[in-house]
Amino acid sequence: MTQERLLSPKQLSEIVGLSPAQIRALMNTGKLEFVEISSKTKMLTMSGWERFQTVSYTHLTAADE
Repeated sequence: MTQERLLSPKQLSEIVGLSPAQIRALMNTGKLEFVEISSKTKMLTMSGWERFQTVSYTHLTAADE
């Protein structure tokens, strides 16, 4: 089992080119998965971002058909 680096919303936003507020909105709507460290601390992973992109892309292409 490999360990994955945990990222804050700000760190992920800098990597993917969205604002931290946009990342938090995706988390709050349940579209982007996260690890809850405490009630105030929520961290993300790149694999979670990749799953979000895959699901979003699948929904977009299905809507185009």
